[in-house]
Amino acid sequence: MLTATYSLVAIAAEQDKTRAMLSRLQQYLQGTWRGLQKIDFTFLETAFGKLMQFDKYFGARKLERYLVPAMRTAGREAENLVAELDALSAKGAGILRSLGEHLAEAFEASAGRINQICHAMDSYCGTMLVRLEREERELIPMARRIFSIEDWFTIAAQFLSEDGDADGRHRPVAVQRGAFVSRRPVVSARS
Repeated sequence: MLTATYSLVAIAAEQDKTRAMLSRLQQYLQGTWRGLQKIDFTFLETAFGKLMQFDKYFGARKLERYLVPAMRTAGREAENLVAELDALSAKGAGILRSLGEHLAEAFEASAGRINQICHAMDSYCGTMLVRLEREERELIPMARRIFSIEDWFTIAAQFLSEDGDADGRHRPVAVQRGAFVSRRPVVSARS
């Protein structure tokens, strides 16, 4: 049970960090929008860059790389939730793609177009906040209920291996034969 506790604490800490990052990003965007007439293209480019950085971080979380792939194999109930979370991620990615296209056009745009871009940025943040909330309310409790001690051991071993790689050390990890392993490649902090 200690490995489950470690995994859940690591996930909770990462969720807290992600939520704080998203909150700061929303405050930054909303604080600047109050003076909408003064927004310039430099702000829009900077804000878009911050959204892209956040999105990259969001996709590289341990929950995303290890827990979600494990949940894909945990049965129909988990499959449905993971599919809904994937749909939220796809929606967020679509918003960012559209933002990038609109930003390229914004140099010729009117104030109305800039307003659309700002609302799209806010929509991206809102979509990712919904995803975080569903992970916390539904995915993590479901994982607690579904996974065995052996499953949690495998997840904790992956977390520890990644943490060791990030610290510049590599700890060998013994993964139990037949246990699930992430389908995504491990991305270290140095990538």
